[in-house]
Amino acid sequence: MSRRILLLSDLIEVIERKMISVDKIECNTKFSGDITETDQIATEKFIDSIQFLNETIFKDSVDFFYEFTGENSIPIECGMKNMFMEEYYCVRCSICEGVSKKEVDAKLRETVFDRMDKKLAV
Repeated sequence: MSRRILLLSDLIEVIERKMISVDKIECNTKFSGDITETDQIATEKFIDSIQFLNETIFKDSVDFFYEFTGENSIPIECGMKNMFMEEYYCVRCSICEGVSKKEVDAKLRETVFDRMDKKLAV
């Protein structure tokens, strides 16, 4: 399966509905050609941050990508870059027990139009 973009709101929903669990978050920051830092981010801090970002006008300013790399493994990536620095996050997630890979993929691929169709059908 190829790497796909996902909406921030869909990512938050699969985490809150316990479809996936966040196992590890790593942040790589590059300040110049010779200064690079790698830090671990606490799961709670990451979840709080993306929930906050989703409530701001900047929620669509950061692109999130996912790809299934195994039966239960989903790395999610995002990053920011400007002329002074580059910051890249790699979030290691796994599918929770009782949830299929197909269910997670369907939710992560859901668009605004899919949501509108569901509301119109009701």
